Parts: sequence; structure tokens; C-alpha cells
Amino acid sequence: MELEKRLRSGRSNDFVEAMTKLDVSGVVATKEKVQELIDQIASELPELAQDQLPLGIVSKCYLGNPYEVHTLDARLQIIDHYKRGEVLTNDMEKARRLAMHPGYAYIEVYTNMICAVSKSGEVSMIKE
Repeated sequence: MELEKRLRSGRSNDFVEAMTKLDVSGVVATKEKVQELIDQIASELPELAQDQLPLGIVSKCYLGNPYEVHTLDARLQIIDHYKRGEVLTNDMEKARRLAMHPGYAYIEVYTNMICAVSKSGEVSMIKE
């Protein structure tokens, strides 16, 4: 219950901005940039144990055609950009449609739920 309560609480403006800028590195991100983003997740959610952190982040990709969404896979420590029709790996496909919705800045993917985060940092939780 405490975990859900924490995950429902808002995200900081700095964190939302960082998670929406996965395109900044272009198609290929450096290991340092990926680690910086993963460190920001741990810093934003310090109450969570390592195994409670999100599996990854999914958000709309702004690199242009043919890319649609991108992911930050926290476990594999990679950023991937996905073309239309290309299936997202590591159970993140379930967040694709929400990531494309203009009302959400990005989607946090957990093992048993997803958290859709708006540009203002408000969180909507969807349990599986």
C-alpha cells in the first residue's frame, strides 16, 4: 500500500522534463546519458528498493518518421527508438498506446502496473 501511495504521488518538474528528453541524444545514446537517467529515477523515488523501480519508461518519440516511441529500459540500461509497428521489448508494449496520448508526458512501466505521468507531474495508475 505504501508503494502504491508513493507511486501515485506527483513527479517533480525536473524529473518529468528529463524523462521527456530521451530524444536529445538522437537514435544512439551514450552509456553515461543512460546511467544519468537511471540515477534520476532512483533519486526521484528514493523510497523504492532497487527491485521496485520501474522496468522502464516509454514516451512519444520526436525524432520523426518512421519512429513512434522510445524506451528507457532501466534493467538493460539502454534507450531504444521504435518504428511504427515494431514491437517494444521487455513487457513495455502495454504502455505504447498511452505514450502516444497527448495528455501524458511519459509512462512508467512496472511489473504489475503502469503509471501514466502528465506534463504537470500528475500520475494516473493502471494496475494489471
